[in-house]
Amino acid sequence: MIDIPVTIVITTYHRPDRICRAVDSALAQTCDKEVFVVDDNGRDTDWQKQTAAQLAKYGDTITYLVNEENMGVSRARNRALALAQGRYITFLDDDDEIVPEKLEKQVRRMEELGDEYSCCYCAYIKYLSGGRIHHSHETLEGDALLPTLARVFYPGSGSNLLVRTDYMKDTGGYDPDLTRFEDYLVMVKLLKDHKLAYVDEELLIIHYEIREKNPTYESLVVDDEKYFAKVREYMDSLPEKEQQRILQTASLERWRYALPRHETKDALQNMKKNKVSAGLFLRYILYLADRLVRKRSYGFKPF
Repeated sequence: MIDIPVTIVITTYHRPDRICRAVDSALAQTCDKEVFVVDDNGRDTDWQKQTAAQLAKYGDTITYLVNEENMGVSRARNRALALAQGRYITFLDDDDEIVPEKLEKQVRRMEELGDEYSCCYCAYIKYLSGGRIHHSHETLEGDALLPTLARVFYPGSGSNLLVRTDYMKDTGGYDPDLTRFEDYLVMVKLLKDHKLAYVDEELLIIHYEIREKNPTYESLVVDDEKYFAKVREYMDSLPEKEQQRILQTASLERWRYALPRHETKDALQNMKKNKVSAGLFLRYILYLADRLVRKRSYGFKPF
């Protein structure tokens, strides 16, 4: 048990059947903690009433906040961030769960490394449809701005990161203009002037068995462009070669999204526009094959 306080924020939307699993795992943490559950279903909707019924048993062991209307995950998280009292903060998705020692071990790692480190993640297990299980193979630590800008640092889920609360508040919180990649924008802000810590233990369980959303290729492209518009100011300070490699890597990731959606023509044109070489493309294919065959989850590292 560690007495350094941690704020745990759980936002929930349309998942009354899964919220208790997340809350139970938060309350089981071996650290001093405060737990916020932000209900983003909209007050007095059927979803909100079902969620409230599930959470009633927890009483005052959690702080239950109900949004008057659906605000989106970023605004919901920011509502609790403004109230956070812990030295550290973490945002737990309502369909994920964390093992009891996760936050204690991350806090100890951050205290060991010092203020130069803004945030910490850990290894994880990801449950997929059809009974498939992937284990994380992401071990990045230290300077992590470039792979984060390129979105090839894979913490697995927004549930993974533990952040110094003051640093998180300094970022301004999550950007409500983004409906995708908002976690990456926050990480870019956190890692611009600070470093990333890692705990090499599987302390997070990510549940992808049920995916309510399967975005279209067109929506992914829109979200991609919105993200890069937001991080443009951070990229402009980098050498041109690094900027180009970030865009090339993003082009490869877009091509991967395009494959199952039969939109490869546009994706290949985007790769050509960003001058993706045959050698880089081959490295990416080998990376994808390794992930598939060995059932490992990690990001492509071209830097």
